[in-house]
Amino acid sequence: MATTSYLQEIAGGMVAAAAFEDDDAAVSALTLLRESGVHEQDISVIARDRRRAELIAGDRAWLPGKKWGGLQARLQTLINGGVPRDVTRRYKKALRSGQIVIVAAAGDQPPDTIAALLKQAGGDLEDMWWQQPTLLFAPPELAGPF
Repeated sequence: MATTSYLQEIAGGMVAAAAFEDDDAAVSALTLLRESGVHEQDISVIARDRRRAELIAGDRAWLPGKKWGGLQARLQTLINGGVPRDVTRRYKKALRSGQIVIVAAAGDQPPDTIAALLKQAGGDLEDMWWQQPTLLFAPPELAGPF
């Protein structure tokens, strides 16, 4: 049975994020998040270069808009590359300078714990906020377990 992302399709949910200077630190953050119990479908990797984000994410983390279908997904991808406005507003400068942003939905852990894990892995600009429903994480029909 598949489990959906904690980030509710209708209500949204709390997320934590951080920016990373290099690929190794970003991969380290993904490892820490996974080892702490954050579900794969609740992690998204964002970079200016989508191929770079895919390499860091591997097969198991998500990229904004990945495998989402329909008109809404196509429009969001055309308008801002699939990255939600809340993320763009907070991390626009970091993304433009070539940093990697990792966003994780808070499910079984408080968002401040996730932010602390991201900082421990070398992340900067840690932030937490209430994310409106978005195409940032896995669509419900594709979500976990992996």
